[in-house]
Amino acid sequence: MQPKLRSFLAAAVMAAIAALTFVAIASGDHGHGRDEGHGGKLFRSSLAPSKPAPTDPAFHGVTPGGVAWSLDRGSVKISHHGHFDLRLKGLVITSTGTARPVTTVSASLFCGADGNLTPAVTTGQVPISEQGNARIHQQVTLPAICLAPIVLVHPNGGTTRYISVTGWGS
Repeated sequence: MQPKLRSFLAAAVMAAIAALTFVAIASGDHGHGRDEGHGGKLFRSSLAPSKPAPTDPAFHGVTPGGVAWSLDRGSVKISHHGHFDLRLKGLVITSTGTARPVTTVSASLFCGADGNLTPAVTTGQVPISEQGNARIHQQVTLPAICLAPIVLVHPNGGTTRYISVTGWGS
C-alpha cells in the first residue's frame, strides 16, 4: 500500500474512533448531572392545578379539590434512589388569590391502571405559604416497577382530594 494512502486511512480510522468516543460520552448518563448523588432522574414532570369536577376527573379514586386552583409553576422529580423533589410556586385558590385555608401539602405517587386505589408512596406534609409556595424534598421507598406514574398533591394531610396533578394546564 502506498504511504500516502496508508496515512490517509490511518487518519480516517482515528477520526472515526474519536467521533464514536465523543458520541458515547455525550449520550451516556454517568450520574454527573443535576441529580448526582441521588441516583439520576427516574421521573420528571410539570404540575397542573386542579379544577373541580366535572372539569378534572378523579384519579385512582382521588377527586379534585372543591374549588378551582391556579398555579404559576410546579414540578416534580423522582430519582432512581427515591429522592422525591416537588416544587410549587403560586398554587392558590383562583377566586381568592391565596392558598388559605390550606396550610400543608403532601404528595402521592400512583402506579398502574386507574383502578389501583393504593398509592405506591405518600410523602409527609410540608407547609405551604399563603402565596402558594411549597417544596417537598424527601427520601421515599419506590416500588421496583411503576407503570403509568402519576403524582397527586393533597391539601392539609388528606389523601382523598388533590389540588395539583402531574401534567400541564392553566
